[in-house]
Amino acid sequence: METKEKNVEEYTHPQGVEVKVSAARVNLTMLGFIVVFVAAGVILFNYVWGEASSYSAGYELGSIVRLRALSIKGTIIMFLCCLVYTLIQYGLLYWFSGKDRQALRWNTDWKSWGFLLKKPLLLKYYRVALLSPFILLGVFPMIHGFSTGNSAVYFTGIFCVVASAADCYYFWKLRSFDSDDKIVDGDESLSATIIKGTY
Repeated sequence: METKEKNVEEYTHPQGVEVKVSAARVNLTMLGFIVVFVAAGVILFNYVWGEASSYSAGYELGSIVRLRALSIKGTIIMFLCCLVYTLIQYGLLYWFSGKDRQALRWNTDWKSWGFLLKKPLLLKYYRVALLSPFILLGVFPMIHGFSTGNSAVYFTGIFCVVASAADCYYFWKLRSFDSDDKIVDGDESLSATIIKGTY
């Protein structure tokens, strides 16, 4: 019990700038991502690789959602994407925090779920952990699927891009801080304390 309390005290850093992202804004951003990426993605993919005209993109979108996303296979793929997404972020945060398991904690709330930092970490490493799943699971599969005409890989990439909208928005929110500043996550997701490098 004493060791646990000591670890908590070690990672307590009250000084710094508090950053908090509005959950309503994140939800609106994700809704915008869904509309833009999914609708535009279906129209573009259908225009290049489909046999039907681009006017039937709404029908194609409905059959993709019905036959792929809502099927057992689609549900398993989405679950695996979320699992790999979380593991990538955990692995990077674990590595960058000096392989200290005590520096991370699991958090689940109505905004999101994932691992949060209790130990200060340089913001440049935190940014890498935020964007790596977006690039590896979202952008790369989307480009590969579109280039090869593989609709399953393409729409898996689109799903991962949409799922990472909150992290991308959080990355954008942190853009004004220097990469040598340190960050400690708050009690809930999408909130943190930035410890300036001059402190």
